[in-house]
This record gives sequence, structure tokens and C-alpha cells, in this order.
Amino acid sequence: MDDAGGESAAGKRDEDMVLADLTGQRFGKLTVLRRAENDNTGKAQWTCRCDCGRLCVVRAYKLKNGQTRSCGCERKGGYNRRDLTGRRFGRLTALCPVEKSGQSGGGLVWRCRCDCGAEAEVSAARLVSGRTRSCGCLNREQMSRMHQHMHYSDNTCLERLIRAQKEQGGNKAGFRGLFRMKDGRYRATIGFGKARYYLGSYRDFDEAVKARQAAEETLHQGYIDARAAYDRRAEADPAWAEENPFFFHVERRNGAFDVRTNAWHKPSALPGRTCGRERLRA
Repeated sequence: MDDAGGESAAGKRDEDMVLADLTGQRFGKLTVLRRAENDNTGKAQWTCRCDCGRLCVVRAYKLKNGQTRSCGCERKGGYNRRDLTGRRFGRLTALCPVEKSGQSGGGLVWRCRCDCGAEAEVSAARLVSGRTRSCGCLNREQMSRMHQHMHYSDNTCLERLIRAQKEQGGNKAGFRGLFRMKDGRYRATIGFGKARYYLGSYRDFDEAVKARQAAEETLHQGYIDARAAYDRRAEADPAWAEENPFFFHVERRNGAFDVRTNAWHKPSALPGRTCGRERLRA
């Protein structure tokens, strides 16, 4: 009898909680906006706005007993609670929060105005951490400046070749430019400009590596050496350099590389080198 009475009282309390209108009430950092659909167990839920600006749906009993007092921003980090209005982050000035969650971590998103005049929507997390400092114009300017200080010829960047030579990392096959095929052989290739050249397939890993390294010596190191020689001559004779822009042409003929350049006193070919089973001929 007591159990029945207790069960009835508990049901009455749940019913009161479901029927109570919580609209406009505050619970911690949450302000109740409107009723939401009941959860899958039939419990009443309410749509709330957190002080950080984010919307969330919370069960009624969690609001009333104080179990839920924010959208979760208190756990995720303080940046979601801050008013960023008018603050500057790099080139961006925060204007106002917008009604959607950020892609990373569900944080508040702010509409910002960039110094260039464009507007962008950026999560509070990215603003406060410094990961986003402009609408994208800063990155474009940095890329433009970087390209201005790089040396390009025939779709080849000298600085990238030098960086690639310093990097020792390989790929899944164990060395750059190698691919292990299903039959266990190693396929060797090399890229230069916009082309990729096939160097052969090898049963022995070391032979494949030697083929790749020989091709790098002819194409990559050959380009670096030629560019350095051209720059020295151009510095000594600017008039000649104006009339003779640098070139480094690569062709594949009968399984061999034909490399020609004007880096030296007359257009010339690089000396022939052996690459695996193939002859890199001039």
C-alpha cells in the first residue's frame, strides 16, 4: 500500500514537471525558449539558449534539479562563454554571434569583419586560439609573397626540389617514388615539372632505390646545379640574362632522359648517367 502510494506520488511529481511551463525561466546559464519534443522515453524536454549563445535541448527534470546549468560550454572551455563583440583577432573584428554551431567542438560561431572589408563566420575556438586571423586574405597574401621568392621554370620549383632532397621520409614501399606491386616487384617513378616518368620495375628493393636515386641526380640535382650556374652567369651578365631566360628541358627518348639547358655558356646537355638498367643519355 505504501509502495503504491509512493509510486502515485512520484508519478504526480513527473506529471507536474511535464505540464509546468518553463518558458522564460532561467536555470544557471540557460534561458528556456520553448517546448521541444519529448525524448524517446517520453520525458519532457525544453529548448534553451545558453549565455554563450548556443541552443540546446534539455530534459525538464535536469533543469529543475540543477543537473544541467549550461549547454556544456563550461566543460569544453571558457571561450564559449566570453563576449567577443568588438574584440580583434589578427585582421578580424568580432561583430556578433550567429545561430549555428562551429564545425569543431560545437562552439559558438561569430560573424567577423576583416580589415580588407570582407565578412567571415568563425568559431570562437578558432578566434581565441589564433588559428583564424583573417577572412582568408592573409593566407593568399602569404602564398603570393612566397611564390614571388621562388624560382620556377618549366613548371618546376627550385626550392621544393631542395626541400624534397632534405626530407628522408619514404612511403609505404619504404622509399620515395617506389610502389610495391602485387607480385612483390618494386615500380620506380619520378616526377618532374608536370610529368611523371617510369623508371622500371625491380625484384630487388635496393636496385629500385638506386634507379630512383640516379634519376634524382639527373633531374632534381641536375636542375638545382643548372639553376645555380645560370644565376651566377646572370648576375655577371644581366643583359645576357634578359635575352636568355633560363630553361631546363626534359624529354624521354627510347627509355632514356634527354636533358637540355642554357645554364652554361652555350645550350648543352647534361652528361649521361646510368639509371638502373637504363642509360640517361644526353
